[in-house]
Amino acid sequence: MKILSYLKVAVRNLRKRKGFALINIFSLALGLTGGIYMLVFAIDELSFDRFHANGERIYRVNSLFRDLKTGEEGYNSTNAWPIGKVLESDFPEVEKVVYIANWPQMDLYQDKQRFDHRMFFASKEMLEVFSFGMRKGNAESALQEPYQVVLSEELAEKFFPGRDALNQELMLEDSIPLRVSGVVANVPQNSHIQFDFLVSFATLEALTQMQYEDGWGNFNLHNYVLLREDADASAFSEKTKNLYMDRMGEMYKSWGSEVQLLLEPLGDIYLKSESGNGLGNIGSMDRLWLVIGICSFAILLACINFINLSTARSMDRAKEVGLRKVVGSSRGGLVIQFLAEAFVLTLLAFLLALLLANVLMPLFNELLDKSYTLAVLRSIEVILGLIALLILITFLAGYYPAIALSAMQPIKVLKGKFTASASGLQLRRGLVVLQFFISVSLLMGTIVVLDQLQFMQKKNLGFDKDQILVLNTNRIPGSKVAALKNELQQLTAVQEVSYANGIPGRPGWIGQIAYPEGREKENPTSVEYLAVDEDYIKTLGLELIAGRDFDANRVTDLDEGLILNEKAVALFGWKSPEEALGKRIVSPSTTPQGVVIGVVKDYHQLGVQQNIHGIAMDVAPQYAYRMVVKFDPAQSIGLLEQIEGKWESLFGKEDFQYFFLNEDFDRLYRSEVRLSKMFNLFAIATFLISIVGLLGLVSYMIQTRNKELGIRKILGAGGGQIVALLSKDFIVLVVIAAILALPTVAYLSSKWLKDFAFQTKLPLGTFALVVLGTVVVTLLLVTVQAIKAYYSNTMQALKSE
Repeated sequence: MKILSYLKVAVRNLRKRKGFALINIFSLALGLTGGIYMLVFAIDELSFDRFHANGERIYRVNSLFRDLKTGEEGYNSTNAWPIGKVLESDFPEVEKVVYIANWPQMDLYQDKQRFDHRMFFASKEMLEVFSFGMRKGNAESALQEPYQVVLSEELAEKFFPGRDALNQELMLEDSIPLRVSGVVANVPQNSHIQFDFLVSFATLEALTQMQYEDGWGNFNLHNYVLLREDADASAFSEKTKNLYMDRMGEMYKSWGSEVQLLLEPLGDIYLKSESGNGLGNIGSMDRLWLVIGICSFAILLACINFINLSTARSMDRAKEVGLRKVVGSSRGGLVIQFLAEAFVLTLLAFLLALLLANVLMPLFNELLDKSYTLAVLRSIEVILGLIALLILITFLAGYYPAIALSAMQPIKVLKGKFTASASGLQLRRGLVVLQFFISVSLLMGTIVVLDQLQFMQKKNLGFDKDQILVLNTNRIPGSKVAALKNELQQLTAVQEVSYANGIPGRPGWIGQIAYPEGREKENPTSVEYLAVDEDYIKTLGLELIAGRDFDANRVTDLDEGLILNEKAVALFGWKSPEEALGKRIVSPSTTPQGVVIGVVKDYHQLGVQQNIHGIAMDVAPQYAYRMVVKFDPAQSIGLLEQIEGKWESLFGKEDFQYFFLNEDFDRLYRSEVRLSKMFNLFAIATFLISIVGLLGLVSYMIQTRNKELGIRKILGAGGGQIVALLSKDFIVLVVIAAILALPTVAYLSSKWLKDFAFQTKLPLGTFALVVLGTVVVTLLLVTVQAIKAYYSNTMQALKSE
């Protein structure tokens, strides 16, 4: 019953002080909204891959490549073909090995209708090692034989509504019959492996006639191992580290590389992996800590507002505390009373925060590329987290004011000798500095991110990305692609047409080993190989700086001509583009291989986040699966319909897929765009919380100094003097916060910008504008309140209590 009594009194006190309550409820609601998002995001991110029963014993096998010349390292989540077989046969610590192949996308057909879904080839161990939940079929045999397919529940219902999917037949592509051998539960969203159907790995072996012993150079298979329960993972990792070099060290050295095998715990893949993920989702610990940090700042600022306003109101509550103590209230009872007020405020703010979280959820999903709904709040983890957050904020916001207010001495208070303490004043000043330090830092950080994004978007990339349409010709027979090109060249709006296996933003074959003829051991070099046609360079507007372009009338150009970029020339050891002309390049894989006939100026094939790498191109339309169409924007009305019409006349209506190069290339900056939006949102939110808190503090400060201001007004003080008197302290505090924020942001921004091969300079001038803007906003806020006080009733202010 005592608790109910405390809560009733708390509600009465808050109704009595509506302004104080509204300011705190609003700022706490903003902080709690951030807290809700933080909990949902953190719990979701940390839950990835935790549902597998054998998760503690599952490891992904990764490959680490080290360049022997430069020492540069590159991580890969795939392995050479024989690795899984060797691990299974030669190492007793291994219980099972999983093979997964993320082969070029293949589609399922039912009654000649195509279904485009995410698929992998997977060995039979896939459903034994991982807990994906068999709904129908046998996990041990469902992927054992060639031409078996396992569907997700959703896909099974889509293909066979109301029927049993087991033993039904589907077609892979348009000629490979598959038998449905199992149905699994829909893959959880918090799995780093995402698929709609699995085709037995034995099918891939039958289709490609894979020769494992000859596949030490084919790094395109994913392997996972399930270690035995008594295996020492650290010792096993050390034991297998040099497996590549022990077996095929001379071959890798001839490539100029050293290769190591690395084991990665299943639980680390989503958030901590340096090897990426070609099988589904990938997260980031940096992003997780960023969201937690920013949301925590929002909560902290809201709590600071509560502390500031509560301690500032100590004079107002002094008599209440004195009377309560005289009539027998203990200090402990007073602490509980003030904490009850904090709890009621926090609870009301929480209800408002739920509303804000619902309204802003689409924006939050866009920022983090998620699809959350408020339904996630019903999970037991989130509910417990929200209860903990409510208790935490209640104590963060209410504990210090409760202790400070309950410590007042009743005798001094009732004799009218109680005054606000200097320590309380210093605390409030320190908290104001902390508030504005956080909000100004976030504003400056936002500017850095926006400046880098603008720099990347406006930088000269070295190629034409506007007015370029790209068609996906992956499923079109090579003999018909040339016919499509001829048809498109007849269109009035089309200026150039080319086709290739790679374009800016979507690379060709990266990691191809090549070297100048006769210098195999001296200059083995890894380059990106582009299979193009003779019109590629002029279609993309690349700048030729030495030699010539491919000439369709020269048989030698088409058979063995090569065009390099400047970076490749330097990697091959030639001092200038002119020196490279006429030199022969050879490759163990025959791509790239031929005679250098030209050199193009370096361009940003992979965006400005990465260093420019070596590129070698030759004419090989048989490897090309993207058609690049350059068009005249002045004549482009109806062009897309015309191109689609040409496509349908040759290939029918299916498989017409396209994108615009500028829009597609900009997806490379998606991470920075999201980061800038996130900083924008939270910078505005934290700045708003700080301003709301400052407004409440200024209002209460003026209220407590009403008599002083009235006397000054009678003695002749003007409005300007009153404004200067009241604003001086706050302006100083804001400037101190800005001075502290500047080196902090400069240091953190420099670290962040180091991740970009090409980066902007720190916008120090804009930082100064942020500081000036913050000072101006603070001055305006104080000025409005001061003028309001100046024109208030002076005699009313001077009345004795």
